[in-house]
Parts: sequence; structure tokens; C-alpha cells
Amino acid sequence: MANSLMVREHRADPTELVPLPQPVDLRELREQDLDAAAEAYRLSHHGSSSQMTIDEATADVRATWQGEYGLWLPDASLGAWRGDELLGAVLTVRDAPWDDAPPGPFIVDLFVIPSARRQGIARALVTAAVGAVRESVALRVDDTAPAARALYLHLGFREVG
Repeated sequence: MANSLMVREHRADPTELVPLPQPVDLRELREQDLDAAAEAYRLSHHGSSSQMTIDEATADVRATWQGEYGLWLPDASLGAWRGDELLGAVLTVRDAPWDDAPPGPFIVDLFVIPSARRQGIARALVTAAVGAVRESVALRVDDTAPAARALYLHLGFREVG
């Protein structure tokens, strides 16, 4: 699976309002949200080539929380909640450890459960994360995910490298 590195340069005005379907709320992910984040992460990959068990999903989300992919940025790591159900999340770190990653904030993962897709949740999560860090942000996009690539391009990211 090939991935492309994308960067969005910091803009002077980081405030962009993105309407969410009601009653969905964005809030920072906390450690007590680990189980919900792992389940949403697992569900978001169900039926794909990257399908995983709940234990694998929990380990990957926990690794992000514990700094394996860079220092966890709580202000820019958000969940989209409908009541007690986590519909999706953006996980953001500072200075990802990969050689080709530029210094600064890096979106390690963005995921939305299948039943909540195409409602603006991913767009709202990325926009909120970018607004929280108020500087350039990088991420990787799977080259076989045209909808994700289109979202990032629409939000001002550009391919680099």
C-alpha cells in the first residue's frame, strides 16, 4: 500500500466553521476514551485490507497515546460524539518519527465509523485539529483512498515529496 505525504500550511485565520450533523459534538479525547476510540478505529477498518481485531486496534491507539508516533497533542486529538457513541476521531502528534515527516504537528490517523460517513464529520475533525495547532500540519493519505485525498485537497493540503 503506497501513501503520499501531504501538508497544509498555516493560515493567518485558522477559524473555519464546519457544521456537524445534530446532535454530534467534538471534544478532546481523554485516556478514558481509549476503549471507545479503539472500537471506532476497528469498525472504521472493518471489511478492508487493514481489518484488525479489537486487541490490535487498542494496541495501535494506545501506542499513539503513549507517544510512539510523536508527542500526543490533546488539543488536536478530538473525537466526534453522538451521546456516548464515538463516531470518529483525529489523532495528532508533534514531530512524527518518520524520516520523511516534516517537523511539527502530524495527523497520525483520521477515522469515522461506516454508519457515520459522508456527514461532514471527518472534515470537522481535521478542521478542528488544524485550528487547534495554529501551524502547518502534515499527514499521510493512502493512495487507494480517493475520497480521503479529495477531502484533504479541499481542506488546503497539498502533496509534497
